[in-house]
Amino acid sequence: MEKEDKKDMVIGGRLRGTFGIHGDLKLDIYPPNFKMPEKVYLKDKEGNFKPLEVHSYSKRKGVIKFKNYEDREKAKQLTNQYFYVPKESLPELGKDEYYEYQLLDADVEFNGKTIGKVVKVDDRLSTPYLLIKCSDDKVRHLPFISEFVKEVKPDEGKIVINPPEGWFSL
Repeated sequence: MEKEDKKDMVIGGRLRGTFGIHGDLKLDIYPPNFKMPEKVYLKDKEGNFKPLEVHSYSKRKGVIKFKNYEDREKAKQLTNQYFYVPKESLPELGKDEYYEYQLLDADVEFNGKTIGKVVKVDDRLSTPYLLIKCSDDKVRHLPFISEFVKEVKPDEGKIVINPPEGWFSL
């Protein structure tokens, strides 16, 4: 088994159900403009990464097939799992664009003090929201817009905010 550094791996998407009889799997891809690498990784119960070689991939159809999983029964073993890719295989983002992994667990600062951590990013609506677990143990939602999020420092694991008035009393 290949050893991969856990810190350099991020979720690239999710393998869903089987498709057809030849081991194809439907999948969701999370990063925009993602180019599928030749290998992806699954995490086992111990947290180790296990490589899977991509046999074929169709972005248009949203299906993937892996070497040694070329029949439906074998492919079923892989369903409903996240797959991981090395960070360096992710496409470059534009200015003020971030991957979810860069925001999760970031310290959130307001007026020079750490007030909590990002525990989730909810991007189901037209405006994404940061879910911040504050030091009072409440989880507060903050729209991820420049009016409230003043600075994102992914290399430092820090986000500086200026929330709307009354936000802390929610």
